[in-house]
Amino acid sequence: MNSLNELIRFNNGAVIPNRIVMAPMTSKGASWDGIVEQDDFNFFGRRSETAGLVITGATSVSKLGEKFSYQMSIYDDRFIPGLTELARLIKRNGSKVLAQIYHSGANSRVSYEKHGMVVGPSAIDFPHLPYEVTELTDEGVWEIIHDFGESTKRVIKAGFDGVEIHGAYSHLLQQFFSSYSNKRNDYWGGTLQKRMNFALEVIKLVQEVAKEYAKDDFIIGYRLTQEEIHEHAVGYDIHDTLQFIDRLADTHMDYIHVTSADYGKEIKEVINGRTAFIFVPHVFNVQDAIDGLQYGDMISMSRQALIEPDFAKKIKEGKEEDLATEITSSEMAKSLAFPPKMVDWLLDPKGKNLVPKGMDYLKEPVSDRS
Repeated sequence: MNSLNELIRFNNGAVIPNRIVMAPMTSKGASWDGIVEQDDFNFFGRRSETAGLVITGATSVSKLGEKFSYQMSIYDDRFIPGLTELARLIKRNGSKVLAQIYHSGANSRVSYEKHGMVVGPSAIDFPHLPYEVTELTDEGVWEIIHDFGESTKRVIKAGFDGVEIHGAYSHLLQQFFSSYSNKRNDYWGGTLQKRMNFALEVIKLVQEVAKEYAKDDFIIGYRLTQEEIHEHAVGYDIHDTLQFIDRLADTHMDYIHVTSADYGKEIKEVINGRTAFIFVPHVFNVQDAIDGLQYGDMISMSRQALIEPDFAKKIKEGKEEDLATEITSSEMAKSLAFPPKMVDWLLDPKGKNLVPKGMDYLKEPVSDRS
């Protein structure tokens, strides 16, 4: 188990106590307005010893950037108090905590419900969206970059150890990188290199803000989805992504985080030690986590973090045989502190979330959950 317990030092000098990452998950424990509330305090506080590095779920940098209902937001100072308490709860046992900052662009369904408008790189009639997308002006693109910078200042004020810039799962940064959603012919699109510019400008500003307002060991990472393949089109393939990763590694950011177990060997070779690589081996048990270290400097898990909030703690204590791999009783289900709205989301038969075995124990009236 020593390999998982090893310390890791990022480019900026930040030290993480082990090689385990709790992947960002939208927990639906905030208010409709995006303020962190008790359900999120319970959920993330229960997971203060899940991993050496805990990343909170997608947190919107703009009121037009929300895809999920009851998600966290950070586009105004009124969100800072709740986020401050959240950071305190997660850090209290020695873990580092990052806020994942994002804008969902064309996919901001909740923003459309609230404000009647969504924005994206190009005004495309996306078949999966029931509304029109407004193409961002050049000024509008820079305004969103500014939003990422201002949100980073709030993350710093709230006491987080860093940010993860969310460029995965078809959110706005990925939309700019994808030739499927980005039809521009300006600084922001037209070639593969120009489709990288939005992400690179966001990273540049976030780094500048951190240098001015944060401690030297403030962590900055980037998450991406390795490929975007549609039924009749390719947004980008792994060859495009490897070129992008090469540029990302040159920014001296602290890590690159992927979303699947695909292309681990190729990505590791391109990074070539310039930054840390957080790999996703689909952890169901300790051996899966250890195996993932053949590619990544750290391994990222979500399903196992839901089932076993004491994952890293038990490994450190040599209690690997006690690690839970499924939910086995109603009492255990309640002890996991899932926000009720998150439970409903995970139980949705039409949902696409990878859910833990034994979720049936949570099929009871919301009023009976604790």
